[in-house]
Amino acid sequence: MAASMRAPRLEVLPSRPQTLWGWPAVLNFVLGGLGSGWYIVAVLAAGLERSPGVTAASWAAPFLVLGGFATVAGEAGRPLRGPWVLRRLWTSWMSRELLIGIAFVLLIVAELVFPLRLHRAQALVAATLLALAQGFILRAARGIPAWNVPIMPGLFLSSALLSGAGAYLLVESVAGRPPAPGVVVPVLGLVVIGFLAWIWYLRGSREFAFVQSVAPLRQWRSALVSEAGGHGLPVLLGLVALAAPAAAAPVLALAGALLIAGQAHAKAGLVRAAGRLRPITLAISLPGRRAS
Repeated sequence: MAASMRAPRLEVLPSRPQTLWGWPAVLNFVLGGLGSGWYIVAVLAAGLERSPGVTAASWAAPFLVLGGFATVAGEAGRPLRGPWVLRRLWTSWMSRELLIGIAFVLLIVAELVFPLRLHRAQALVAATLLALAQGFILRAARGIPAWNVPIMPGLFLSSALLSGAGAYLLVESVAGRPPAPGVVVPVLGLVVIGFLAWIWYLRGSREFAFVQSVAPLRQWRSALVSEAGGHGLPVLLGLVALAAPAAAAPVLALAGALLIAGQAHAKAGLVRAAGRLRPITLAISLPGRRAS
């Protein structure tokens, strides 16, 4: 009854694509998630112990995270003024992302110099916070319906773990150290959870502006890459690797590459295709019927 009596609204300014964030922002989210997620998966797979997989992630993760920061700093036009972003820690998630990213890099350097479980645990926490902070950056964009949803930080953490798991599977398999079933099975579970989180996000709101914004992500071409190629096929390949250990290395390497590509495609679509500004509308007051 209340919904039927709601005043009609006039669309003054229609929804349009945001132009503030382009491919540099996509690269920052992709590289930051890849670096932090890779480190998380490697450390958890080793049980906080030192291993070749942890060493590889420790060397690569700082370059990936800093590379992401460099892309957005270059987009701003004054990269040398990037540290000035830290002045807005109390109000900006971009400032918090930068601070957490720097802390993550410094903790990894400390872990490389002094390989202690304490340093790995601290860097693990920083990596998790970095992935969440990137999600909170989009969550805080109130004018963009596809970003301003509660699941966004969790979606970014899930994406970081999936792309990081992909990097771990790829590098370990190419290095001749294909992960054991005790690692592959949890990764497959993680992929399933990530798939469910993505589907939940796409169908998480009935607001017209949200549905309109995420429509490109639900088209069959995007779903073929993000959902089938980035989730379904890696699960299938993981099951093949479990059933045929002799072929595990190349199969898991391919699964890892697909996980990375799928998450990169999803983040690119989230920023570029779904990044549409909320339309501006005005309520219309209709004159009531006069009593005869």
